[in-house]
Amino acid sequence: MKNLKYIFISLIALIAVSCDKDGDFLTVNGSTSVILDGSGDIVLNYENAGALALTLYWSDNGELSLSNPLVYAPENATENTIQFSNSEDFATTDGTIVDKGVYTKQYTVSELNSILSHLNYEGDVSAPLYIRIKSSSGDNMDPTYSNVLKINVTPYTIDMTVGYILDSNQAETSVTLYSPNSDGHYNGFMGVSGWYNFYLREGDGTIWGNYGEENNEFRMSKDDSKWNFWFPEPEGCYYVDINTQTAQWSALYIPSLSVTGDITGEMTYNRRTNKWTLSYTAASTGVATIQIAGAGKQYDVDTKTSNDLARDTTVVFGSDGSAITFGKAGDIAVNVGVTGEVSLVLDLSNPRAWTCEVTTGGDEQDEVAEYLYLLGINDGLPGGSWNFDNTIKLYNEDDLNYAALCNVNSLWGYQIGTEVDNWTSIYTLGSGDATGGTLVSGSGTNIPAPDAGLYLMNVSLKYLTYSTMEVTSVQYSGINGDWSGLTEMTATDTPGTYTATIDITAASEWGFKVYLNGTWDYGFGASGGELTYSIDGKSDSYDSSLVGSTCTLTVDLCKCTYTLTAN
Repeated sequence: MKNLKYIFISLIALIAVSCDKDGDFLTVNGSTSVILDGSGDIVLNYENAGALALTLYWSDNGELSLSNPLVYAPENATENTIQFSNSEDFATTDGTIVDKGVYTKQYTVSELNSILSHLNYEGDVSAPLYIRIKSSSGDNMDPTYSNVLKINVTPYTIDMTVGYILDSNQAETSVTLYSPNSDGHYNGFMGVSGWYNFYLREGDGTIWGNYGEENNEFRMSKDDSKWNFWFPEPEGCYYVDINTQTAQWSALYIPSLSVTGDITGEMTYNRRTNKWTLSYTAASTGVATIQIAGAGKQYDVDTKTSNDLARDTTVVFGSDGSAITFGKAGDIAVNVGVTGEVSLVLDLSNPRAWTCEVTTGGDEQDEVAEYLYLLGINDGLPGGSWNFDNTIKLYNEDDLNYAALCNVNSLWGYQIGTEVDNWTSIYTLGSGDATGGTLVSGSGTNIPAPDAGLYLMNVSLKYLTYSTMEVTSVQYSGINGDWSGLTEMTATDTPGTYTATIDITAASEWGFKVYLNGTWDYGFGASGGELTYSIDGKSDSYDSSLVGSTCTLTVDLCKCTYTLTAN
């Protein structure tokens, strides 16, 4: 970020108020008003959105001194609000209330840029920003204000037409939605796996998720208490409508599409490319007129994620002459340029402009490997060698992410293989160290291995990255429908395998998960005897016949399996 400076602002405050207690008129002894000081210009850059841009701090214990020494005033009675404005008279403000007893406030580049956006600052143009402190000590007391600090700021341009889809860890994905009027109403098509988790980030940095309470699957919140959004169980194509104004969203599941007119047939969906395709034999060239329609299932605040409650909804496409439209039936004209084997492709990947065209060949779903192989990761163990025995499991097909635990003891570093007994289809070190870095395809320098121990190994072949994290403990949550905390599991003699004895008293609507290192940040969802990193558990995590039994839960986080059996 060019010319980014940290602005440290000293604030010293006590304020004057009065009160009435037992008939006595008590005055409050005050001192000087809040004093702000600082200088410098701030130039914000989106590429450094998470960096620190502004720090405010003050010396104010919030204690009031009353004229009657026998009467005690409350501590931390002063409430401070940091006010920002685009004018010196503060006709329009954007404020942050500071908790009582807190004497510092920091703003990242993204947070400060969001404030400037709310105040209608023009992107990439330097302009003065005015800051002051509003201090209050009661609803019936007039507030006091500090002096005004003036700083020149240059925000980056915010594009509110784009809604960015984040994964369940709030990391960036390549998927976006579109708000043509920049009004917080975003829509578009998404290809997702069942129960896919995500967040939405607006151009100003605001992150939206589900309202953080049960039974609010399609209500939205931007508060820190928010949960991630999640789709219903059916995987495939969804038309997504997210409205920040109404704080609600909906998902229209589209299981199939049919083509009628000059071309006929059933289309197939490629979830990774977000395209529908119909392969056929073209007998002649020219313009073909077609119609595309289907039957969908609508999920929203009324239906929640219930397949039984989802409403049958007609799905239709049309054309405005230059682009494909959705929701109103109409003719679509496509040019057939060649004869023979061709494909009609409805491309929904760009929410700004859906397209439909005839191409040569097909658009088949790429086969994705279920596992990657860590070659040389434990050749330092007795009997260890370079082989294909140590695997990490696919957990995000769209980003080609793989993860599992591994008992690391490597002499020379390791490589990542994509196919058993294929020593040429491998990935090696691009840059980085034992904790993480980038990959390159083909033979080269081995990837540095961490010290011997048990680690979470995480790889993305889409972004060509890898990371490791040492695992010191394992917990579970969600069994008996109880997500109130994490329960420790006991390590066995086999690295990566843990057990726990559990009284099963109830089924769990959302299944259960296995967590690492006593935190909710790293979890494996359980379903059908398998564990998968970074997804939720499924309701079939254990047989309902186990309710009323004392069971042993055994998890193998290296092989990504589990058993839950009655004792």
